[in-house]
Amino acid sequence: MDPSGLENHCLSYLLVRRVYSESGQRLGKVSDLILDLEKSIPEVVGLVYRRGYSSRRFCLPWSDVVDIANYLIVVRKEFGPPIPIEERVMVSSEVLLRDFLLDKQIVDVHGAKVERVNDLNFIRSDGKLLLVQVDVGLKGLLRRLGFEDSVTRFSKWFFDYDLKDRFIAWNYVEPLAYPDRLKLQVPQDRLAELHPADLADIIEDMDVHERSALAETLDEEVLAEAIEEMDPKIQVSIMRQLEPDRAADIMEEMSPDEAADLIADLPQETATGILREMDAEYEEKLKGLLAHEEDEAGGLMTTQFMAFPPDKTIVEALAHVRRHANEMDVVYYLYIVDNQGKLLGVTNLKELLSNEIFTPLEQIMTTRVITAKLDDGPQNLANLFGKYGFRGIPVVDEENRIAGVVRFKALLEILAPHLGK
Repeated sequence: MDPSGLENHCLSYLLVRRVYSESGQRLGKVSDLILDLEKSIPEVVGLVYRRGYSSRRFCLPWSDVVDIANYLIVVRKEFGPPIPIEERVMVSSEVLLRDFLLDKQIVDVHGAKVERVNDLNFIRSDGKLLLVQVDVGLKGLLRRLGFEDSVTRFSKWFFDYDLKDRFIAWNYVEPLAYPDRLKLQVPQDRLAELHPADLADIIEDMDVHERSALAETLDEEVLAEAIEEMDPKIQVSIMRQLEPDRAADIMEEMSPDEAADLIADLPQETATGILREMDAEYEEKLKGLLAHEEDEAGGLMTTQFMAFPPDKTIVEALAHVRRHANEMDVVYYLYIVDNQGKLLGVTNLKELLSNEIFTPLEQIMTTRVITAKLDDGPQNLANLFGKYGFRGIPVVDEENRIAGVVRFKALLEILAPHLGK
């Protein structure tokens, strides 16, 4: 495509143009455009106009358009007979652009937030009108209201500030299941590249219908990581919209401590339905965590940690870590236990990588282990984290059997409201 042959147009200016034929016949005023979304770059395929003050609208193929002038759109002299818009057969990939996109919400991938569509930008080349950008800036809104020039001049004169354009390329936007909803147009691997906290922010900014539609398209693992970063009320809202079997699949990808907190927040009927669909072993883990108060060590701990017998060698431990790291919430610390699960010591990956590979773990473990009790509250845990600077603290029962590990992240989520989050 030759850049010298490109014309730039925005929807707000196109919608105020009058439609004339080459012979000078006045047809009406532009009302909307018909867009085909299945093209590699969405292409305008139809021009919709209104005659005078009539409410009736007619359409012509965009291929009949020969020119876009300052205040006019000119169609060829021998244009086909106009068709009332209600009689035009729309294929599944076609939409009326004005109603479909303006004032709707899209996701800005790079900014990790939801934006409103204020205007749309096109390029025209070889007679084709292609949608290339979504305008989410203040200038786009002012343009639609007719105040762009005056406000821009005033801003420059009074504040010495130039209003900036804010565009999002169309290839980051795609229609959702609902025709007036938009979602991120990126493959699953691109979604996975977003930090879960950023994806959580995006989903939290959506309304309930948008969240539900987007949740249906996301991979269980990606959605599980994002849900862990969300406000509990949003977590509950999403789970209540899902079928129990899909909700169970998502929760099984979550850390057990996070999943247990979410189950506890759900209505009893919803929680029971989800638990019924879960893997029996994972269900037992959650029920064990639910037996403890939410803000106690037993309720905050995760059961996804690594424990080894003392005679296990470094090379064997590393092989286990490599196979199961993706399933664990605590990977850096390795806990050494006897055959009854009693905690004997702890080591970490740094020690594993610093010693000879056939060394038994009992020779490199630290036996003076700092632990928490199942009923320790957040203040006791905060004191331990603050004093020793650990990333995780093992939780033991009265027999010194390791029951789980409290991660600093879990404690922070309890304390954050008190720190002004």
